[in-house]
Amino acid sequence: MSTTDTDAQLVDLAAYRDPETLDRIEEMARDEVRRTAAGVTDLRTGTVRLDNPGTDEAPAEGGVFEQLDEEPLDEDERAAWGLRPLIPEALVDPGVWRQRRAVWTNAAAYHSLRSPAYLWRFARVSAVGARAGVRDAWSYLFGTEYGELADKVRRVKAGPEHIADLRADRRKTTKERRREPLTVYALTGFTSYAAALLALGETWGLALAAPALIPLVGLLYALGHREMVRRAPDETFALRDNPAKLADGPVTDERITRVLREIKVIGPEDEIRPTGLATRDKGGNLTVEFRLPAGIVTFSALERKAEAFAGGLGLPLERIDLTEGETSKDVILWVAPVVPFSAPAPPSPLVTAEQWSIWDGVPFGSNRKGIRKILQVLWSSMLFGGAQGYGKTGAMYLPAAAGVLDPNCRILLADFKGGADWEELEGIAHRAIIGADPASVEAFVELIDELIEEMDIRFAKIRAMPKAERPDMRLTPEMAEAHGMPVLMFLIDEIQEAFGVLLAGENGIKDFAAVIEKLARLIRRGRACGLIIVAAAQRPDAKSVPTAFRDVILKRYSVHTVDDTSSDMILGDGVARRGHTAAGLGRIGVGILAEEAGAEKIQPDRITPQAFEEICLRGRALRIAAGTLTGHAASGLLSSIGILAQIKNVFDEAGVDELGSADIARLLNRQAPDAGWAQRDGESDKAWSSRIGARLGREIDEALDGTGRALDRVKVRTLAGTEGRGFRRADLTLVLGA
Repeated sequence: MSTTDTDAQLVDLAAYRDPETLDRIEEMARDEVRRTAAGVTDLRTGTVRLDNPGTDEAPAEGGVFEQLDEEPLDEDERAAWGLRPLIPEALVDPGVWRQRRAVWTNAAAYHSLRSPAYLWRFARVSAVGARAGVRDAWSYLFGTEYGELADKVRRVKAGPEHIADLRADRRKTTKERRREPLTVYALTGFTSYAAALLALGETWGLALAAPALIPLVGLLYALGHREMVRRAPDETFALRDNPAKLADGPVTDERITRVLREIKVIGPEDEIRPTGLATRDKGGNLTVEFRLPAGIVTFSALERKAEAFAGGLGLPLERIDLTEGETSKDVILWVAPVVPFSAPAPPSPLVTAEQWSIWDGVPFGSNRKGIRKILQVLWSSMLFGGAQGYGKTGAMYLPAAAGVLDPNCRILLADFKGGADWEELEGIAHRAIIGADPASVEAFVELIDELIEEMDIRFAKIRAMPKAERPDMRLTPEMAEAHGMPVLMFLIDEIQEAFGVLLAGENGIKDFAAVIEKLARLIRRGRACGLIIVAAAQRPDAKSVPTAFRDVILKRYSVHTVDDTSSDMILGDGVARRGHTAAGLGRIGVGILAEEAGAEKIQPDRITPQAFEEICLRGRALRIAAGTLTGHAASGLLSSIGILAQIKNVFDEAGVDELGSADIARLLNRQAPDAGWAQRDGESDKAWSSRIGARLGREIDEALDGTGRALDRVKVRTLAGTEGRGFRRADLTLVLGA
């Protein structure tokens, strides 16, 4: 078999060898390769690569052998060849060692503080041992047990002859005991030890003689401990206290078991069984996995007593988290080293980022376990809500900053608060609507219509692309760059103010309902073509911000609210019942983030107004360098009396949304007869149309030179009712930014 391509030719050498030779070569190869890491090979899978495949006229020369390696081993297979699987995980897991160090450090500090009590306890037990030792030695050497027997005999009046026998036995026994080798050796050893102590004291001083007392003190403590156990056999005597019984030390299995018994989740004799290693992450967060004892108790029983359980551990409820494991009896306990979010929020990485891509998501903040949250707002939009003064605008700066630092993201701003929070963004925004006056709200409604039209145009472009370029009918970075469809981020602050103005109008309810329906369409469909809506409202209720608008926004963030109802207005119906509410948060810079997968408490990263101003300056510089500064932000680059302003006046005079090039030329000629827009004598309609079309294009390109914008001629409906080439008011408005 052979395979030929443009680079090399593979030749099977096995075809040129007899079977006996192949077997011999195979055996030799196996013996050789077994000594290597490659394992066992088979010659029949070997190949030869020819550097020069050759031709029929010029045969190949100088073949080079090429070994085909086996597939690389995965991590489990690699571990199987090493020593690591032989080492217990408890010895190599850094998280386990962090927990051990915490337990050991706490125990060392605890015992150090308790050392005076231990010393007094040791001395007292040793004194008891000294008394017990003297008592037992005296009783042994002088047979005091016979005296007790004699007293019993007297009480039963057995006769004097029995008492005489006992006295004789006592004298005999005591003589034998005093002559026993054990007694002699003990007395000899004690006197020798005492003499040595006196000699050391006289020769070297009492300070150097003190270490020699250690064996004696140890013996006295052992005798005292035995006596304490004899006096109270049902109690456990220990010199040291157990730090696990305290409420201010690390959480251990013993401590968990004790608390579960106290709150009556388990019985007084039951114990938990650890199912994993207690570990600490680098932030000090502890994770303990355990299994509840056999019986009817399950995780739900513990979850219902979570507050009592935290109190038994001496911790506030917000420092612990209980999660059900694989079964209803498996529990995963997470414990924070401090109260979550007690420290100030860290600065956002966007503060120092030179540039960002909105396609990479928005670095938003951290949950109470320290897990970073990256929000992908491109496909979901976002709603911010809550009371004033609790950090709502600061949190809204985060998606805005991500869009600002992306020079290919076009910012549209509608600030109905009209304050100073977003004034720096005006140097970036393609469109900027400031204030909640009727004119601003009217411009807002017009912008919504323009975005709907832009959305339809984009979907038409996407549908016209080959399927290989649009596999899921969603805008991609490649599509956005190739077809001139930048991401559009529409920032709307205090949206309820605009809705209030609409409701106060002559056809308020009708206009309000129409705008809500259009916004809902933009959110539902616009996300697939690169439209992001980031809106904020203080307390969006069913009247000021209807559910038809709120329910289509998949990501929501709420700071402090006054009650659960207000929280649910922002986060979604039923979120408070599931244990996540912004009611009573009462902390600036902390809120509840609700996403498709659920809700949790979040501390957003910090972007100060001063930092946001610097971000906007960088964003403007990025857009100027990339040629993407457009609309309102670039309006100062355009002449207010240039061709674009003249065309805008023409559209205003005609009162239509589309004009052909010839229509524009006639209207321009009416406004300025000497400007050369009229048809010349003897000039055909076709020649005139071509001339004025070229002139319009040239003057528009000159007006937009250096701004990074373009106004192209498209198919339109002319004033005569026919199709032709011309311009749309919407395109002109987007270019002018007003």
